[in-house]
Amino acid sequence: MGVGHPADILHAVACGVDLFDCVLPTRMARHGSLMTWQGPLKINRLEHARSDEPLDPTCPCETCRRYTRGYLRHLFTCKEPTAWQLLSEHNLTFYATFMEKLRAAIEAGTVEELRQKVGAWTVREKG
Repeated sequence: MGVGHPADILHAVACGVDLFDCVLPTRMARHGSLMTWQGPLKINRLEHARSDEPLDPTCPCETCRRYTRGYLRHLFTCKEPTAWQLLSEHNLTFYATFMEKLRAAIEAGTVEELRQKVGAWTVREKG
C-alpha cells in the first residue's frame, strides 16, 4: 500500500483505513534508519560509535535490551547481516507498539495528541 511512516498511518486511520501492509520497517532497517519514540535515528552516524545507549530506552525489543548503539553501528558499518536482522526486529517492535498506542488513543479519544507527537518526525533514508 505504500503507507508506512507514522504520520501517514495516522492520516490514513483518520480517513477510515484500518489495514496496513508495508515493507518500510525492514527496508528502513537495511538502510540504517530506525524509528524511536524520540524520533528517527540513523545508526551509521558517527555520534553513535561509542554510545552505550540502547536504540530506544523505552523499547521492549530484544535488540534494545541486549545491544548498544555503538555495537549495532559497528555491525551495520561492517555490513554484518546480523545488523539488518536486529535493526529490523527493533523497527517491527516500534511499529507494533505504535499500532497498540494508536488503538488505545482511538478508544481514549486522544489521537490528536499522538498525531502531534509523531507529526513532526521526518525520515531520511539516505545520507
